Amino acid sequence: MTNTYTWDIPNIEHAPTEDGLTNVAKTVHYRYTAVSDQVNAEGNPYSATAYGSIGLDAPEAGSFTDFNSLTKDQVVAWVLAKLDMDEATLQAALDQRIEADINPPVI
Repeated sequence: MTNTYTWDIPNIEHAPTEDGLTNVAKTVHYRYTAVSDQVNAEGNPYSATAYGSIGLDAPEAGSFTDFNSLTKDQVVAWVLAKLDMDEATLQAALDQRIEADINPPVI
């Protein structure tokens, strides 16, 4: 089984100003999806998604990035740090959920 993983950051809430800084990211809404190369009886691929929202710490002026200059990689790093895990751990959790759908432990 091979899974493909995709990050989606549908929304980042931000404050117009905070502590003398402008466009300050406050909350990140995220979705991380694994899609299997195996399909179910209906012909749809098995998939699993982790999603949620994380609040960001107050920014430090020396390392601050304006909301308009944020990169997806930077935001994903923030999410993983707040979840206290690396991407491989998150992938393993999604892989287990897909495996349980393909081979249910209890029927």
